[in-house]
Amino acid sequence: MTRVWSEGFEMLDLIGYPSVTAAISTTYKRSGVAGLYFSNSYFTKSITAIAEGYLRFGFYYVGGTGDSIRKALIYWRNSATSLGYIEINYLTGGFINIIIPGVGSAMGAIPIAQSTWYLIEIYIKIDDAAGVVTVKVDGVTDASYSGDTKPDANTQFNNLYFSSGSSGGVGNYFRYAIDDIGLNDTAGGVDDSWLGDGRIIVIKPNGDAATLDLTPSAAVDHYTLVDEVPADGDTTYVEGSVDDEEDIYDLTACGLTDVIITRIWTEARAKDTAVSGKSVALITLASGGAEVSGGDVVLGGTYTTKVLGTEQLVNPVDSAAWEVADIDALQGGPRTRP
Repeated sequence: MTRVWSEGFEMLDLIGYPSVTAAISTTYKRSGVAGLYFSNSYFTKSITAIAEGYLRFGFYYVGGTGDSIRKALIYWRNSATSLGYIEINYLTGGFINIIIPGVGSAMGAIPIAQSTWYLIEIYIKIDDAAGVVTVKVDGVTDASYSGDTKPDANTQFNNLYFSSGSSGGVGNYFRYAIDDIGLNDTAGGVDDSWLGDGRIIVIKPNGDAATLDLTPSAAVDHYTLVDEVPADGDTTYVEGSVDDEEDIYDLTACGLTDVIITRIWTEARAKDTAVSGKSVALITLASGGAEVSGGDVVLGGTYTTKVLGTEQLVNPVDSAAWEVADIDALQGGPRTRP
């Protein structure tokens, strides 16, 4: 495992995140179509426990009455126990402060202004004596703490908790947005360090390709039944009752220029109408190559499963970095599985 988590909220829903009161916003976004907005709310991402990792996210301070105080932004936790957190201290000019509860702290010197998107990166290493927490702002090292980062017996963190609480009065909340999230661990020899800048966009189906095995919910082009963002549930859909049937769709041109494309993945919303333990896999088809299938994802009887395909760092046809022309020629779709 290397890249632990990627999220840009481009599907305009929070399926796959059961512990959240923050809201999708199409107003506060760093890239693509959406970000996540906080006002007296929270968002939790559970992960396989790690002792060391690199986090990246875009941050936008919306502001509001009563926000000129210290406010916690993100905790790294073991279950409900905080091992450390980052706050933005608006009592001292909006500087980032690293806090290891009951142990120590370190404050940065780059002010985080209102109504500006910043790229925040955090390196976390949990250790009794050789621990480190370092924060970069727009690629520049800002706050750094070293020493004891293990305030109790926990040696790893297994969730990230973004929060926004009251600043002391009714309606006086710390308001902010996040977007373009990535988390790396330190294993695998790739995606094992600082992430740097990155932006996540969605590319939707815009045409039917040659393979159309699935049954459409209406007598129209299949792709028109699966191109909604957010997904519209049982309003429009394609379905199959035989294992290993699939639909393949053309995808909208990405519109990118002068970029480095570091990864792609497919994502969908699906359910098992018979609630029989059936699965679905998402596939991609690069021009000149063979289909690449993601793992089988077992479905439930409601649209509450976040179906992800294989994350691909290079074009499987030539094992070289993805280019814009590759993405514009890419096809993909769902396959029914046992």
